[in-house]
Amino acid sequence: MTTLHETIGREALLALANQYSSISEALMELIDNPFDYRRGRELTVDVTIDKAGDAIRVLDHGGEGMNDYGLSDWIGWGVGHAHRDSDIGQYHVGGKLAAIYLAQSVEILCRRSGEDDVWRFRDEQWGSRSTFYQGEPERLAPGRHRGDVDVPEGVGFTCVTLRRLKNHRYEVPVLMSKLASTYRWLLDRGDCTIRINGEPVGALDIPVSTGSESIVVPKTRLDGGVTVHGRVWVTDRERLPERRGVSLKAGIRTVFNGRTVTEGEEFGHYLGGRGTLQRLFGEIAIERLKPNTTKTDWDRDSLAWGAIETFMHEQMSPLVAELNSLGDARPTPREQRKRANRVRRRLEDVFRQLEERALAAGDALDGDAEAPGGRERPALSDEPRPAANGRLERSEPRDRTPPPPDAVGRRPLARPTSTSSSRRCCNSWRMTASCPTRRRWRSSTRSSGLPTARGGGMSSIHGVPSRRCRGVR
Repeated sequence: MTTLHETIGREALLALANQYSSISEALMELIDNPFDYRRGRELTVDVTIDKAGDAIRVLDHGGEGMNDYGLSDWIGWGVGHAHRDSDIGQYHVGGKLAAIYLAQSVEILCRRSGEDDVWRFRDEQWGSRSTFYQGEPERLAPGRHRGDVDVPEGVGFTCVTLRRLKNHRYEVPVLMSKLASTYRWLLDRGDCTIRINGEPVGALDIPVSTGSESIVVPKTRLDGGVTVHGRVWVTDRERLPERRGVSLKAGIRTVFNGRTVTEGEEFGHYLGGRGTLQRLFGEIAIERLKPNTTKTDWDRDSLAWGAIETFMHEQMSPLVAELNSLGDARPTPREQRKRANRVRRRLEDVFRQLEERALAAGDALDGDAEAPGGRERPALSDEPRPAANGRLERSEPRDRTPPPPDAVGRRPLARPTSTSSSRRCCNSWRMTASCPTRRRWRSSTRSSGLPTARGGGMSSIHGVPSRRCRGVR
């Protein structure tokens, strides 16, 4: 009888390397490895991107480092030492797949903390070979590594150098923003230092609003054995920094062993319903629940995740209710905006016609007259009114200030007088060019910005019916 043996070809691994959507995700796989072996030590990660030299180097020192046994463990696919539940790495595949995704050649220099021997592994065809690697690591002579890595004696380090980079975009500002967001939990607490081309990466700043009380989520063990703890707060979105490559989503950021896995978790609340809810942020650390292989999501069908959703929904409810009560107006629907614009245009037409009729009648240009449909100018009052200093003072009524003799600009037209000595102008249906009323009327319309028509009287303006001239000769 035929015996069945489960096997895998390296072509499958080359295909799996395409699961990364960006160099940021792949590089973070290489950065993740030393975080699992800090063991309370101060860890520093230096990333060097050399586009001209067609190389990337990721050097971590201060952690546990590796020796030849560590290299043998690293090169195995899905096999090796057992991981703890709190380790970021869980499957023994991430760093190797990331190296395949990024470059053709890989070289590793390493030393275990407390030891003297430095070891090297190199494979020029790592990113394209169809057969599995076989070979032995090289032990370097004392001091030989110093040309590549300058680390004090006895300090553990691992230096991964990728050469002959594959065709990807390597944008340092975007990478810095991604690292600042992904490792915000660790950077904000000072648990590690990350530098890119010598420039330190600072933790992503999500400011806390002083107008609302933050909610501290105590460390709580939930169904499924999962544990969560963290904080929920209201932020000032106006103070959020602008970083290229990072768009902050309102909601809760989930963290595993100091590394951000997801963001924008609503846990049953609809944060897009009101503008104020876009100010709700938070971070929770999740323990004893493993993320997926690329550390970008969780098993959302697990009982543990269901327990987290129920628990966090209750924890977020007080701040959600507070933000809902602030009364920020909902976004005006498009149909309502269109209806309001139609009403505005119709009112503008009505007011324009009223002004044109008033100009045609010659009754609205006197500042003391009552406008059609309007009200009289308020008279000066003798009643005491509060002064700027809070005390009452009595204002004296004053006459209107007469215009200066050399005034330039619009002047109100004189209203027709009813004295017997006055005579009508030409008493015609149109004002002639020599009519003084027409000259004053044309001057006032020009200074006020109203449109005029050529060669006509009052009937040529916006369809106002013509009438006899009421001017005075």
